[in-house]
Amino acid sequence: MAVIVGAGPSGLLLAHLLLDCAAEKDSLRGLLPVRIFEARDDPRIPLPLYKTRQYCVGLSARGRDAISRVDGLWTEVEKQGVPSSQFVLHIGGRAIALKRNPDKPSLLVNQRSLAAVLVKELQKRYSQKQVQVIYGARCVGVDFNSRAVEFRLKGDETMQVPYDLLVGADGARSVVREAFIRERGFDFQQVNTPYTFKVLHVPRPAELSDDAVHSFRVVTKKDSGDCNCPIRFFFEFAYVTGSTSINFGCFPTPGDGMSVLLGWSPETEPKDLLQIQNAQELQSYVEKYMPPLSVPLEAAEAFISQRPSSSMQVSCSRFYAEKGRAVLIGDAAHAMSNALGQGCNSSLKDVDTFTRMLVEEGDVVSAMKRYSTQQVKEDHAAAYLSQNAFPESKWLRPAYLLGNIVTAGLSKTPLSALIPPSIQSLCSETLIPYSEIVNRNKFWLKLVEVTNLLSAKE
Repeated sequence: MAVIVGAGPSGLLLAHLLLDCAAEKDSLRGLLPVRIFEARDDPRIPLPLYKTRQYCVGLSARGRDAISRVDGLWTEVEKQGVPSSQFVLHIGGRAIALKRNPDKPSLLVNQRSLAAVLVKELQKRYSQKQVQVIYGARCVGVDFNSRAVEFRLKGDETMQVPYDLLVGADGARSVVREAFIRERGFDFQQVNTPYTFKVLHVPRPAELSDDAVHSFRVVTKKDSGDCNCPIRFFFEFAYVTGSTSINFGCFPTPGDGMSVLLGWSPETEPKDLLQIQNAQELQSYVEKYMPPLSVPLEAAEAFISQRPSSSMQVSCSRFYAEKGRAVLIGDAAHAMSNALGQGCNSSLKDVDTFTRMLVEEGDVVSAMKRYSTQQVKEDHAAAYLSQNAFPESKWLRPAYLLGNIVTAGLSKTPLSALIPPSIQSLCSETLIPYSEIVNRNKFWLKLVEVTNLLSAKE
C-alpha cells in the first residue's frame, strides 16, 4: 500500500500516476491501494473565493506536461483556469506589456480549484478499493522501523497506518521530513524569507486585460532620500529607498475576477494598510492607492481578518530514505521563492520523474534512488534560479527592468530573432532542464547573487 501525506496538486497527481504504474507493471501491484491523507478540509466543499488566502499558481510547460500524462486530465484542469501569455508592468500611470510567446500561455488557476478537480477526477476514475482520500487527518509522526504513519483525526482520535511506500507531499513544514532528519547522511536547510504577503480577491476592472498578469508598485509614504529625477516613475517601480510601498500582482480568475497578491519586505511594510480594522476604511484605502481596483465589502472583511503569510526556502541533500521506503516531493523537498512561478511546476515534475522511474525500474527502492539523484540536482537548480533571476540592488534592478522594456519593444521587429530567451521564458515555455538553464545564464546569475548579497548588507 502507498501512503501519500498531503493532498495538494502534487500528491493528488502522484495518486493518479501510481495507479497507472500499478496497472502497467505487475511488480508495482504492492503499491495498491493508494491512501492519501490531508490535514485541511475537502477542496470540493463550496467556499467563496474571497474567503481563501490561496493565490493563483501558473501552470506552465512542466506542469502541463506532467498533468497531461493522465489521459484527459489536462482538459479538465484547463476548465478551472485562465490562460495568460503576457506580463504587464504598471509604472507611473503607464502600462508596459512584456509579452511572452502567445502560443505557450501559462494557465492561471487557484490552488484550491486545482486540487478539487484532481481529486474529483481521481474518485471518478477509480473505486474506493483502489484509492482513498481522507481529509481532516493531520500527520503527527512517522516510524521508519515499523513503516507506519500516525495521524490525528478530528476529535483528537489517532490512527496508525502501515505502508509499503510513503510519500511526503506535506509542504515546506513537512512532518514526514522530520523522520528523514533522524537518518544518517541526510542534510537539511530551512530559511525563512523576509517576504510577507496577503491575498485579496476582487472583481476584474475592465481596463485590466484578462490574459495577463498585472504588476504594480505604489509608494504610500515617501522618504526624503527617494528619487526626484525626471523619470521618477520608473525608479519608483524599480527601487525605492526607505519608503512604505505596496507591491501587488493581479492574476485573472474565472468569472471576471482577480486574485491580488500583496507583498512587502520588512523595510517597506505598509503599516497603514495592516492597521486597518474597518472594511469601509479598507475600501477607501484601495480606492486611493490601488486604482483601478475596488473591493466588495465581504472581500474587505475577509482580507482584514486574514493573517499575513510568509514563505520559506527548503533544501534537502537527498529525497529518499531507503530504510523507510519513503520519498519527498514538492515543497517538502525543495520549497523555493515564487519569483519565477516554478514551485508548483517543479513539484509536478517531481511526480512525473518518480513515476517514470518506477515503471522503468519496476522496483521501488531503485526508482527512489534514481529519482533523488536526478531531482536533487534539478530542484536545487530551480531554487537557485528563483532566488537569483531578479536583481535587488539599486543600480542593477532599474537596468534590468529597462532591458526588459527594450526587449519587449524589439520583439515586434526583425531583430527579435537575435534576442536570446529570458530565464523566465526558458523556465515557463520549455522543458529544458533547470540545471542547463543555470549553465546558460551562469554569468548573469552570479552577478545578481553577488549584488543582492551586497545590497542586503547596506
